[in-house]
Amino acid sequence: LGIYEECEIARNTLAGVWVKNRANPFFRRCHIHHGRDVGVFTFEHGMGYFEKCNIHGNRISGIEVKNQANPTVVRCEIHHGQTGGIYVHEKGRGQFMENRIYGNAFAGIWITSQSDPTVRKNEIFNGQQGGVYIFGEGRGLIEQNNIYHNNLAGIQIRTGSDPIVRLNKIHSGLHGGIYVVRRYLCLYFHC
Repeated sequence: LGIYEECEIARNTLAGVWVKNRANPFFRRCHIHHGRDVGVFTFEHGMGYFEKCNIHGNRISGIEVKNQANPTVVRCEIHHGQTGGIYVHEKGRGQFMENRIYGNAFAGIWITSQSDPTVRKNEIFNGQQGGVYIFGEGRGLIEQNNIYHNNLAGIQIRTGSDPIVRLNKIHSGLHGGIYVVRRYLCLYFHC
């Protein structure tokens, strides 16, 4: 549903971009910033392809994915969100690859409520909380990421979550590398 290149989307009351009902727009090199809500909101089976976008300074997260939405986000800068960088919940999916996710007030990526995204080859750093926070029965493949200089754990897993975590480089954080609360079903390979 359209190609959007080099657009500036800023200071909106609601989300800067809404994608739902299997819509699949293509955004390249767009600047999505300083919204009073999320920068990009994909929900109700929305898709979308976001490449080389600069998403920052939004009041909630830079990108929110919920209700079986499945966007692809590649080589974007997602930073300085007033809460988190990427929030995947309520059975959200998505592929997040080769992004730089940094300087967010909460976790770089939150995964919860039976969501199952693929998080691969991202640089996740300088978060005021953790790098990747998986809770509330979150899942996901967390693979080949460089996670560093976060104020809390590089990856934190709790409350019945079941991710696959492999081949990540987790270093230079102010807390532990991987923090698992209680006994859950995580698989770790060469973290």
